[in-house]
Amino acid sequence: SCGFFAVFGESAKENFDLVKEQWVTEAVRLRTDVDKCVKPTDFLVESEKKVKEEGDAAKALMKTSPKEAVVKVAMVQKITNRVLEVTDAELENLGECEYRVKLVDHRANLQKAIKHAGQATNEHIKGQAKDPEAFNQSITEVHMNINRIKDEMVGFYLPLPPLPEEIPPPIPEEEEEKPPARPPVPVDSDDEEDAFDATAPAPDPVEAPIEHAAFKLRQETAKYIEEDNDMITAARKIAQKFQQMAKYTKGRRELLELGATEEKSEFSSMTDMIKTCKEIIALTKNIQKHASMISKNCPDKRLVMSLANSMEPIGMLSQQLNIIASVKASATGKYNEAAEVEADEMLTINAQNLMKSVRDTVRASEACSVKMMVAPGANLQFKRKR
Repeated sequence: SCGFFAVFGESAKENFDLVKEQWVTEAVRLRTDVDKCVKPTDFLVESEKKVKEEGDAAKALMKTSPKEAVVKVAMVQKITNRVLEVTDAELENLGECEYRVKLVDHRANLQKAIKHAGQATNEHIKGQAKDPEAFNQSITEVHMNINRIKDEMVGFYLPLPPLPEEIPPPIPEEEEEKPPARPPVPVDSDDEEDAFDATAPAPDPVEAPIEHAAFKLRQETAKYIEEDNDMITAARKIAQKFQQMAKYTKGRRELLELGATEEKSEFSSMTDMIKTCKEIIALTKNIQKHASMISKNCPDKRLVMSLANSMEPIGMLSQQLNIIASVKASATGKYNEAAEVEADEMLTINAQNLMKSVRDTVRASEACSVKMMVAPGANLQFKRKR
């Protein structure tokens, strides 16, 4: 190459360096894109198999064809370097936890092992090896350390064991006859999960934007078994209450346009609407509380950041909802078309954004719960329906 540059001059060398730099940039970009598509655990499983295959071949060839053995060792080194890069990326994404401590230890051992393998290979080729088995042992040590990293990461990413579908009731003890129990107090319809068909067509997003957003939120909550998850229950109730509020807002405007003085709807008065807004705000605080607890126990920084970004707008949107409800309440008994339209538009935008944030928070919370270092509480089990 030096002779080539001597003949064609400095401009040829500059052009070559430029092309080389562009190639390296594109190669790194391609590798990064591939890494995004491949799970680290899948990569480690395949890398461990390939290192064992190439290492065994290097051990066999070192006795008969040392040059070919060196090629195999070089492949082992390349794969090991990629394993180290994937491990570094995983460590960068982790907070302080026992899993991180073990991964750091395994990584350090692998780095020492691959360095020792290179030294053992050089000594064997030059005939300076004091122990004839040193080369084989060094290759084996590299494979064992990659296997440890693989086992640690695969074990960490395994989902939590599913809880039993039904817990058998305890065997009743013989007791004296007691008077019949008092019947349960009737509850509001939004405190019970009503019949919801997630496969039904969604309301029109233009004609019924709040109902459309509520339907999407109900679709998300319908994926999970609600019995053991307070967050899912709260999200479902938020959707139901916004559906009620949308019916009331639409009916109130129609009645006021006709000159009516009282609203005949699911809400007996504007006071009920204010009460519903406060109930929605209380439910969003409940969701924030559970999401915060999940994020504190998740060591994955990317998932925690995603959950924080999803949860952040909820507080501000809840405050906006309270203000909008107060504005609408101040107009009770009066009708101003411009003011009504503006207030309804603000309510619509707020409801859409708030329910989207709740939906995103539910999804992010489920992702974080899979990686929690401790099992989620009995009231935060993300169990999907079959």
